[in-house]
Amino acid sequence: MNRHSMSSFVQPDNKRESVHLTQQREAVLSFVNQAESPATAIEIYIGMRANTRRISLSTVYCSLKYFVKNGIVRELNEDHTSKRYECIAK
Repeated sequence: MNRHSMSSFVQPDNKRESVHLTQQREAVLSFVNQAESPATAIEIYIGMRANTRRISLSTVYCSLKYFVKNGIVRELNEDHTSKRYECIAK
C-alpha cells in the first residue's frame, strides 16, 4: 500500500480526528496488514528487522497499542500466553 492509501485506510469512520500516522507507525501497520495470519509484537519486530527496517521493539509495542486504541488493529489473546495482532479491515 502506498502512503496515500495507507492514510485513508486508517481514517476511522466514527471519529472526527484523523489518526496521526508517522513513518514508523505506517511501517508497522503495513507489516500487520500484509501478514498472512495474526502476529505477535516480537514476530512483527523480527520480520521488520529482517527487511532491513530499523525500528525498536518499543516502537512496535507502542504503535500496536495506538492502533488497538484507535480501532485499526485487533488484539487477540486466544491462548492467554501471547497477544497477536491483525488489521480489522483488510
